[in-house]
Amino acid sequence: MRIQYDGQLILTSLTVGFRGKSLLIRDVIIDTGSSHTIFSPDILEEVGVKYEKGDYVFQAYGIGGIMPFYCKTLDEILIGDHSIKNVTIDVGMLPKDHNGLLGLDILKTYNYTIDLGKMNLYVERDV
Repeated sequence: MRIQYDGQLILTSLTVGFRGKSLLIRDVIIDTGSSHTIFSPDILEEVGVKYEKGDYVFQAYGIGGIMPFYCKTLDEILIGDHSIKNVTIDVGMLPKDHNGLLGLDILKTYNYTIDLGKMNLYVERDV
């Protein structure tokens, strides 16, 4: 799948599915420095993702300081034509109004390759 470089960040688009609804999220940062995939609650609100009693809550530490997050299991994340079912992500505010970060929990677990020469993101079977 094609990725973009905006002069500072590497970006992609992906689709999330939650309880029968789906949403294309553009300008998701491919972040190999983030251990977790994180989406803004404002974006996920469109498909009904919200904090519910029993969701795991924690504090994350990063460049932006300390921020509260909660975990939510999505039905699916579709990156290009690669579908990941029942994937747990973090939901919390991100600096500078970013939509999301695609972190190492997905990139490494599913063996994604970032090809900066061809500006592609793929899993081995896509080659």
